[in-house]
Amino acid sequence: MGIFEGIEVLFFSLGVITTLAIVGMIYLSKNYRLNWKMYTVSVIGIFLGIFAIAWSVSSVLEGEPRAASMGMVVFGLPSLACLGLFRRLLLAGIKK
Repeated sequence: MGIFEGIEVLFFSLGVITTLAIVGMIYLSKNYRLNWKMYTVSVIGIFLGIFAIAWSVSSVLEGEPRAASMGMVVFGLPSLACLGLFRRLLLAGIKK
């Protein structure tokens, strides 16, 4: 048995993803004008995406693949919708 198996790798990966998301938001806020709607939609999208990954991987590790796939549908699709809306708002703000 190794020191990093299953849930430890999940938490490490979630930490990396969270750090990259925070750095990405800092980069976007410095280079583009973001209003409160953009921040709200992006934070909700990022949170739902990270939650969907955590839910799905932990469900697979526990032997529940159906819960993993439903977690991706219930949490992953709204995450993609929010991040798509954020991208659209960002591009609309650039064109103005």
